[in-house]
Amino acid sequence: MAHFDTLITGGKIIDGAGNPGYIGCIGILDGKIREIGPDLKGTADQVIDATGKVVAAGIIDIHTHYDAQLHWDPYATNSGWHGTTTIAVGNCGFGLAPCRPEHRDRYMQQMETTEQVPYNSLKSALSWDWETYPEWLEHLKGIPKGVNVLSMVPLNPLMIYVMGLEAAKTRSATPDEREEMKAELNRAMDMGAIGFGFSYQGNHNTHIDSDGEPMPTDIMDVEDLYAMADVLRERGEGVIQALVDTPGARFSEVGLEVARRSGRPVIHNVTLVNDYLPTYHEEMLELLEKAKAEGLEMYSMTLTMRGWNEFKPMDWDIWNIIPAFREFTFAGDQAAKVAKAADEDFRARLREAYSPVLLAPAGGPLETYKLSNANGVKPWCDHEGKTVQEIAEALGRDCITDLFMDIVVDTEAVSDFLLPDAMSADTAKVAQVLKHPLTLPGTSDGGAHVKFWSGGHFSTDMIMWMVRESGQMTLEEMHFKLSGLPAKVFNLTDRGTLKKDSAADIVIYDYEALGYRRFQYDIAHDLPGGEWRRICKPEGIEYVLVNGEVTFRNGTECTGAVPGQLIGVMGAEMDGRLATPLAMAAE
Repeated sequence: MAHFDTLITGGKIIDGAGNPGYIGCIGILDGKIREIGPDLKGTADQVIDATGKVVAAGIIDIHTHYDAQLHWDPYATNSGWHGTTTIAVGNCGFGLAPCRPEHRDRYMQQMETTEQVPYNSLKSALSWDWETYPEWLEHLKGIPKGVNVLSMVPLNPLMIYVMGLEAAKTRSATPDEREEMKAELNRAMDMGAIGFGFSYQGNHNTHIDSDGEPMPTDIMDVEDLYAMADVLRERGEGVIQALVDTPGARFSEVGLEVARRSGRPVIHNVTLVNDYLPTYHEEMLELLEKAKAEGLEMYSMTLTMRGWNEFKPMDWDIWNIIPAFREFTFAGDQAAKVAKAADEDFRARLREAYSPVLLAPAGGPLETYKLSNANGVKPWCDHEGKTVQEIAEALGRDCITDLFMDIVVDTEAVSDFLLPDAMSADTAKVAQVLKHPLTLPGTSDGGAHVKFWSGGHFSTDMIMWMVRESGQMTLEEMHFKLSGLPAKVFNLTDRGTLKKDSAADIVIYDYEALGYRRFQYDIAHDLPGGEWRRICKPEGIEYVLVNGEVTFRNGTECTGAVPGQLIGVMGAEMDGRLATPLAMAAE
């Protein structure tokens, strides 16, 4: 009789490959699934009785910004709590390498203004013992990890590293600079980088540099971008994450050309369902069909979970998608922001620029902001629980922007607002998007926007909403979307599905009890530098295993195990390079 490190017994196995679920057992040894099936017998050092529970492949969360958070939170929570066992970093072209010493502070400022990772936390936690991207990968390999990590080369740091900050933001690369960027990308992928990520959004974007201007890739010469795509074609490996299409910045043709030039999988961002933009999701699905007809391998990340934002105007800057709002964001400290909100010239510019449709993809229009706590300030505390539109109607006010700025001024920018549904709750439309074979659920943005957003619950919500509540999808279909399909896109042949000899990345949960608290984040004061974040805890998730080791029990009870691996850096030298799954497949 076989002996295992861990034996999971009696659960309903949903393998992530789309096969019918069945009651069975899983035997784990040395981090791998050694035996799996309905009739498995054996002994083990640890037995987990999963009777009545779902045993599924761990979630693969491919759109995160945990690049920095991993340094103080090895488990990438909230994602790690909700069954995520593998994450991808380097998304949207933002990251921390390659980086010359003189640019370190600017990179941290950029991470704060683009992804709202607090500068104080970055300053307190990062060791900066790397400069090149291969050094960054060695650094990542060396830090404790409770999740597996896929690391993409972010193109903003790459451009700044080669061209310099000013040049990267103002001109095309020279032929020599372009060749150097290609060489740097090759070196990174030689050492295990999984591909590259970028954003191309022009000036209509919430991703703003610390100087209030667009980030380099958003306004880059597309020929510089296509040269990077050529590198992946030449190598025959890698993936590309491309933020090229949001409702206010439609650059999908750039994404298509990247797919043509690279010949590699392109993860297009973003497909969402929005009630203010009723045809947008259909246009994105048509784009995927166009790419497929052309023989291109393009998938689209969806932003379709039932998510919400809770924020104070002091911390909120997603409205930067409207340039006039950036005056408020970059006004300075709290007092300066309050002064800006009171300034009549600013208000006039805002009145002229504002349109509800412009803010629809950025959490929602001002009209839908719900005042949840005015901190006792009259008359606004009498209107708590109402939306800004409802307050305007109650007070007979016509100008939404002026009314909102009055609240900001009177409450000194620290009143609390709630955006109850950042996306559409139209079940049929969301199901239409998720059931498309070329969509990938996610866009958790884990690690980013921590003072007003927490999207790591996306997988929990997808199972609840699309499977248990609406019956639009089966558990088998949903778990294929959450693990099997992203593993296929990233060519992760030994994880993402539960099969013999695959990595034992597993989530065990009570299907009926699965949940989370809606419309109210908890506050956690657990960031370095005295900073805080909003968190969303799971319900009904009983175990999370990464490479065979339990990382969480009963939701958020951490075991302290850190079995995560940097996927793509295998540690064994092969012909002068470190072997990667992609490289080995090519060879």
